[in-house]
Amino acid sequence: MRRPKVKLDNLIVFMTVAEKCDMDDAAKELGLSASGVRKQLDAIENAFGIGLFEKIGGRLILTEDGGLFYEDAVKAVNQALLAEEQLYARQAIRNHHLVIGHSTNLPPRLITAITQIHIDDGHPVHIEHRSGLTSTTVRRVTDGLLHAGFGILPIRMPELLVRTIYEEPLVACFPIGHRLAMKSVVSPQDFDGEPFIAVSREPWPERHQEIVDHCADFGLLLNIVADAYSAPEALTYVEQKMGICLLPSTSVAGRPGIVARPLSTHVLMRRCGVFIREDNRSPLLQKLIDASLRLTEDVRLKRGPSSAMLPTTAREESRTVKGGY
Repeated sequence: MRRPKVKLDNLIVFMTVAEKCDMDDAAKELGLSASGVRKQLDAIENAFGIGLFEKIGGRLILTEDGGLFYEDAVKAVNQALLAEEQLYARQAIRNHHLVIGHSTNLPPRLITAITQIHIDDGHPVHIEHRSGLTSTTVRRVTDGLLHAGFGILPIRMPELLVRTIYEEPLVACFPIGHRLAMKSVVSPQDFDGEPFIAVSREPWPERHQEIVDHCADFGLLLNIVADAYSAPEALTYVEQKMGICLLPSTSVAGRPGIVARPLSTHVLMRRCGVFIREDNRSPLLQKLIDASLRLTEDVRLKRGPSSAMLPTTAREESRTVKGGY
């Protein structure tokens, strides 16, 4: 096997100088002397016979070769760090320590249930929780930095095993006094001509597309007048009578000035799921999934029959996260 001419320490020094644009500042950041930093850079430049930096206006600026080398150096260092993190993660499972992530956009009761998960494995299992967006959690699970994640579906990644654990219906939200707020149930045809607030269209395009496609099945083209990143922002627009929107039922509860009505079609849902790497099916992770299913069933029962758990025996179809939730 061919051995690289450049050591990992050389790359880290080179990257630090490139980011600081100054030898002394890089030395201070790394805890080295300026001559020590220069020696590391010389090791790279002498190995390939190229110059990495040029001095312009008192600052060290990457040459063309240096700029291209910097991109590859970042990838190499990140890959080395990732390999270390994955080893730590596997060792943590052997030591009955799990690190799991969850989306901050999950229903509050579901987040509470997740943080209260307990696993009986014959040994005390310590569970460490980390929060973030679903997209961030998915990336950390695929990279091996998290053992499992909980987030908003759909997720379509072939390397992940995804199980739906909870779903709740989307409801139509109107300002008080709106003509449709008088109805007990609304249908997609009722939205014809109504100004419509799109929720998370950019960060979460797949859920928005489900709404668009569902309405199109009834011959309806939504009249979208504004985009809202989050549920609170969308509800603010509704209160200001800018338009109506569709949101999960738990996002609307207790919001003054808003009337929520169920949809007659009972099709559009917000689904939440747990996911692990397809190649990391340790017994401990299976126990985590089983425990999460039991706890989220309790959440469903507290909410009543309007939401439903899906069967636990079927393997979920993988779905893709494109940012956002």
